[in-house]
Amino acid sequence: MFNKAILPVLVASAFSANAELVQDATMVDGKAARVIFEYHNGGKEALIAAIEAAGGEVKRLLDHDNSLAAVIDVDAYSQLKNLKTIKSTEIDPKRSHIPTNMTQVGFTDFVPYGVSMVQADQLNYMGGIKVCVVDTGYDLGHPELPQSTVTGDDEGAGPWYQDGHGHGTHVAGTIAALDGNGGLTGVLGSGMPELHIVRVFNSAGGFVYASDLAGAVHDCADAGSKVINMSLGGAFSTKVEERAFARIQRAGVLSVAAAGNDGNATFSYPASYDSVVSVAAIDSNMDHASFSQRTSQVELAGPGVNVISTYPGGYYANASGTSMASPHVAGVAALVWSHFPECNNYEIRNALSASAMDLGDSGYDYKYGNGLVQAKAAYDHLLATGCDGKGVK
Repeated sequence: MFNKAILPVLVASAFSANAELVQDATMVDGKAARVIFEYHNGGKEALIAAIEAAGGEVKRLLDHDNSLAAVIDVDAYSQLKNLKTIKSTEIDPKRSHIPTNMTQVGFTDFVPYGVSMVQADQLNYMGGIKVCVVDTGYDLGHPELPQSTVTGDDEGAGPWYQDGHGHGTHVAGTIAALDGNGGLTGVLGSGMPELHIVRVFNSAGGFVYASDLAGAVHDCADAGSKVINMSLGGAFSTKVEERAFARIQRAGVLSVAAAGNDGNATFSYPASYDSVVSVAAIDSNMDHASFSQRTSQVELAGPGVNVISTYPGGYYANASGTSMASPHVAGVAALVWSHFPECNNYEIRNALSASAMDLGDSGYDYKYGNGLVQAKAAYDHLLATGCDGKGVK
């Protein structure tokens, strides 16, 4: 995180050829930085006027947090930094979909290995738990995906019901591909899965900023979603993003995100916020995927190697990544929660961790977290303990 005292140095250094990391996190068209301004109560309009007068451009309003994101250059920032209306500032880092290599495949009446591995085939989805997928969009016409129970928001990246990239449709299929129609089966399988799609990435995949993601997850919550899947991430934490996830957690939403594919021990965000479930990837042998990040924030593991799911145009694709592991966990959360709607998000989260299959070293470890998510075991845990079961914190 950065404060306004050091921001001019960082913005200036971003213009240096030797500041690639900072540049990657902040620069817009190589000329200006994107910055999050937090303002004091009642200071919004004055701050907007000052930014525009200094030649800056407001890009995102975050009224929930008395904040906004704007693109400015160093000179513009120097005109603003002493305004009394500004409470704090920080760099607005990038968030990208977690890269995966997708290969089209063909088959009929197929149940991916991950569905049984997470015990999703042992429970029926009871409905009533909406899952929000924040990604590249959704192929609404795909024969294996729900249509009448899906809503969405565009967030300026293109129509939510289209997906020119494929990542979002693949993720959605892992959660909600429909059982019994001669094709793919997702974690929720039976019933009518309820989805809300927030398209933040364009057809090229691209990136968005942390402030954009903070706005997107509020779209999820406003649409009545109880679970959010984010197969995306990036470096650097921000106060505004962290507050957004903490707020929707307090409002009853369970957020799930990919741990990252860098194969190291660095933190990826939003997965590494305490209010978000960070998901690592394993293969069909339940071994840790070499690309999956291993950190103290990893909470659960899910199948993420050679996962077959839906792909735009009525096709299917094989893909690997923590992007594929995360929707297994999000789907299991919704599946289990549908049997215990009286439980809150904290209790569902604790039950998933308490009942996970221990992998790797005995007990918690950085590669697998608490272990492989297990739908039936979580169901049995809640049946035995009730919603007050303390589970793992």
